[in-house]
Amino acid sequence: MSVFNLEKMVGTIDNLSTSLDVMLCCKDSEGGQEILESCEQLDNLIMSFDDQISILKDALIKEKNSRQSSFQRQLDELKMIEERCNHMIVYIQLNSGCTNELQAQQFNQNNEIKEYKGNNSNNMANITMSPVPMWNDAYSLSENTIHHTTMSNGTMMSNSMMGQSLKSQSAKQVLDIPLLKSVSNTEMDTVPKYMKGRLTSLNVNVVIDGINIALENKYEILRKPRNVLKKKDQDMYNTWKIQQNNVGQGQYFVTADDISRFGETKVDKTTLNIIPILRHLKRLKESRTGGFVYYLPY
Repeated sequence: MSVFNLEKMVGTIDNLSTSLDVMLCCKDSEGGQEILESCEQLDNLIMSFDDQISILKDALIKEKNSRQSSFQRQLDELKMIEERCNHMIVYIQLNSGCTNELQAQQFNQNNEIKEYKGNNSNNMANITMSPVPMWNDAYSLSENTIHHTTMSNGTMMSNSMMGQSLKSQSAKQVLDIPLLKSVSNTEMDTVPKYMKGRLTSLNVNVVIDGINIALENKYEILRKPRNVLKKKDQDMYNTWKIQQNNVGQGQYFVTADDISRFGETKVDKTTLNIIPILRHLKRLKESRTGGFVYYLPY
């Protein structure tokens, strides 16, 4: 590829100036031939000059395109980083809001139980803290034998309505899935520095939430009759049954694919760094069989 040469262009301009001087000075008849030769030389110089200008333009265009491509790549990377930051901010706010709402509900329920126990001690025999017996008793009542209980705020609630409410609240407890407990800041302080690095309890609890969601969704599918499942759920059902034989019957477990599929948590390098922390804090156990890694809750 031709390269722009500034010295060559300067020399071309000098030769052009010389040729013009020759043309002006040659006025006699004997100088006619020299003038023609000077004209030819002038044409050649002009063509060379045009070639040098064209090479310069091409070099400038390539440099401009290269700079624009580099700038566009940097802009795309910045946009990607901004989207990830916005996603993390929204996710953290949602988790924080859900945690606060759950704590508030639990606090209100505890207050209602204490208040109800103090004002209605005679009716406590009709209420049990275990959701399963109350569920069964509520469904054994006929429609004509509904008994009402007066709550502390004056609201009338039938035993059947109370049983249905407890049934909906305890649906996940009936499944008896061993979910992972959240990690507190105090527990994180017991984790060795080389293991946790810059990770916090918030990072660990995000992974715990993903594993819990994966456990709930997975075993909800496994408890359904196989003939009512969709095609994709049937395929997963068959795979889980094979994996269950490797892990052991009666043992709950999830894999990295289950966490990615149901838990909305990408099993990336950060997640894999959190797994040893969960083992250290007695939240998870690992089983490696047949080339697969299975995560078993304590």
